[in-house]
Amino acid sequence: MANHLAIAAVAKTILKMVEDHCPRDEFASTPTFALYAGHDFAAQPVTEGFSLLVWRLSVNTAVRSFSARREPDGRKRRPPLPVDVSMLLTAWSSEPERQLRLTGWALRFLEDNAIVPAALLNQSLSRRTVPAFRPDEAIELMLDAPSLPDYLGLWDKFRSRWQTSLTYVARPVLLESDIVLEEGALVETRDFRHGQTDTRTPGGQP
Repeated sequence: MANHLAIAAVAKTILKMVEDHCPRDEFASTPTFALYAGHDFAAQPVTEGFSLLVWRLSVNTAVRSFSARREPDGRKRRPPLPVDVSMLLTAWSSEPERQLRLTGWALRFLEDNAIVPAALLNQSLSRRTVPAFRPDEAIELMLDAPSLPDYLGLWDKFRSRWQTSLTYVARPVLLESDIVLEEGALVETRDFRHGQTDTRTPGGQP
C-alpha cells in the first residue's frame, strides 16, 4: 500500500517520463517541464514544453470495499483509501502545429507506458528517505475525458490561457492508514473439561 507521498510521486513521475522521452527536436527553444498548481496555469506559463496539473482527487468507488490489512508481524491496519488522481497534461509551443504534434506524441507514449511500477514511481520524489509505494505495487494511467460540467469548469477557470490538453487519471492509488486496529489476545489454549454437577436440592440442601 502507498503512503501519503503517493499523489506527489504519481504526478512527478508522469511529468518525468514525458521529459525523458519527448522528441526534443520538436521544440523551438529549450523546453520547460513544470508541475503546476492552479494559479500557475495563467501566472507562470510555459512557452515551450509540458505542464502537468493535478486538478481533482476522488475516491474510487469501484474498489471502495477493502478489508483490513494484516502486517507480517501480525498487526492489523485499517483498510486503505483508494484514490483516483486526475491530471491535466498540456503541451506548449509557439506554433499550433508543433503543439499538436507534441500532443499526439504524448497520447501514444502514455498509452504505451500506461502501467507504471513502484520502482519508477519511487525514483521521482524529491524526498526519497521513505518510498511512496511498496515494491510490488503499480498504478495504471488512463485517458479519461472529463464530464461536460467539469470541462466547462476548467475552461472557465483557465480560458485566458486554455490550450488543447489531455486529461488522465491514475488508479488505484491505495493510501495506507497508520492506525493499527486493537485486537484481543490470541487464544492459545482451550479447556474442554466438563463442569461439576450441582447435586444440591432446590432448597439449597444436599
